[in-house]
Amino acid sequence: MTALRWVLALAVGGFLIMFGVMKFTGGAHIFPYIEYKAAAAGLPFAEMAYPLGNYATGALELLAGVLLIVPMTRSLGAKLAVLPFLGAVVFHLSPALGIVTAVGYADPKPVEALAAGGPFLAEHFTGETNMLFLMAVGGLIAAIINLVVQSKS
Repeated sequence: MTALRWVLALAVGGFLIMFGVMKFTGGAHIFPYIEYKAAAAGLPFAEMAYPLGNYATGALELLAGVLLIVPMTRSLGAKLAVLPFLGAVVFHLSPALGIVTAVGYADPKPVEALAAGGPFLAEHFTGETNMLFLMAVGGLIAAIINLVVQSKS
């Protein structure tokens, strides 16, 4: 059981840390895409998606990932780890994002729009896929399993 706890903590925690870092390094296109989709749907929070939502989510992912990997804080980390995945699934099921999303930034990246914090347009993104939704669902399932396993002491 101890090995399973470590494997789950490292897998979920590592995943969260990887995606949290991407939010701070400009590699994650999803929050600019949320801003674009939310603005197109006329939702009032559209301009807050990037960079505010990007950095807040990245900070939560980094915090949860680190707390999950450190044995003394693993219980709190397991609880926090569910939140970013749950939020991702909820956003994917809403008109603010959708199940099918852009694959990434158009080439070259919309440097001017990123530097200005938007607005973002359809031509700033390329392709369509449901892979991010499937990753969010898979991550949520893994985080819930991890929470259950970590709480059985």
